[in-house]
Amino acid sequence: MILILSLLVIGIVANYSGKIAEKIKLPSLIGMMIIGMFIGPSFLDLVPNKIIEIAPTIKDIALITVLFIGGLGINISQIKQIGRPAVLLSIIPATLEGFTIAFLSMKFLGFTFVQGSILGFIIAAVSPAVLIPSMISLIDRKIGQDKAIPQMLLVGASADDTIAITLFTTFLGIYMQHNNTENVSLIANIISIPITILISILCGFLIFKLSSFMIDRINKNYLKVSITFIICLSMRMLEKSLNLEIFNSLLAIMVYGFFIRNYMKKDANVILDSMNKVWKYGKLYLFTFVGMSINPILVGKYFFIGIMILTISLFIRSIGVFIALIGTNLNKKEKLFCVIAYLPKATVQSAKASIPLQMGVLGGDIMQAIAILSVLVTAPIGAIGINLTCEKLLHTDN
Repeated sequence: MILILSLLVIGIVANYSGKIAEKIKLPSLIGMMIIGMFIGPSFLDLVPNKIIEIAPTIKDIALITVLFIGGLGINISQIKQIGRPAVLLSIIPATLEGFTIAFLSMKFLGFTFVQGSILGFIIAAVSPAVLIPSMISLIDRKIGQDKAIPQMLLVGASADDTIAITLFTTFLGIYMQHNNTENVSLIANIISIPITILISILCGFLIFKLSSFMIDRINKNYLKVSITFIICLSMRMLEKSLNLEIFNSLLAIMVYGFFIRNYMKKDANVILDSMNKVWKYGKLYLFTFVGMSINPILVGKYFFIGIMILTISLFIRSIGVFIALIGTNLNKKEKLFCVIAYLPKATVQSAKASIPLQMGVLGGDIMQAIAILSVLVTAPIGAIGINLTCEKLLHTDN
């Protein structure tokens, strides 16, 4: 009963915090993250431990929902239009940013290249929690649809995380190999990145083919919605429980939604309507729990050097976005919007920031501080930037 009441109160508080943020022309997620930070362990510590323990699971469910909605919002003609730049957006910005931070860490923090790369690829991932809901909102408002810009950023961001997390795991493994007899091959792990993406896309397609027969034969809409959502949850649970490194469940979930959208159009509309209702409540907990995982106090003495590293790395990341968009039909304003949309960090950083310290990596406390700083700086800048510039920089359909 205490658990249920606590979740109910958190939802109500998050809802009003989001509305207050909107009143002062800020994205609602900023209000939710701020209230989460203040009621969480870092400040007032008002949240029961049981809630903190289940927070990662609830965040996962919310992420699954929003990525499924993202897949349900992409059609085949748009994929043909955005295919190449989406692939490049998933590779170039994160890779450039990660290695830039690695070299800057060697210069200013005294890290080795491997230590710097661990930090670099914690920070390099764009936040699906911030970017994907924002892009779904643009799709609903018919902004940027003439060139499928929100869809391109949706697809690019979902694979961007695969690359950043794989390289983070790789360099962490290289560092830890000094403590055991295992050898970690950098080349083998880099090769595994496209394999992971292809396997995830294939799994999303195969699961669609297997489940579509069952969904077609069901008459009740609520059962169709329940089955598809359970399938999405199962994919995520499979990756987590088996610790699969060559399967990105979030990408597979988006692919699954894409195939439902394009080959089961009548059912897709019903499922999308229901998922939007789930997301209405899910976002309250996703952003509030992300806020709870942020501890600004840890930033401390690394604030100024962290800001310098982030400023340079984000500049290089922005160049990477422009490079990825070479040869597209996007104009300068639209490319600038893509740069802004690719700034925010939150989900991966809050989840991975403490891992190096927990595993005994030298400088793990510094990595945690700068990773947290990256969330504090880029999440509001990215979210506010998207909100303020989308109508000015992108075309709106009537």
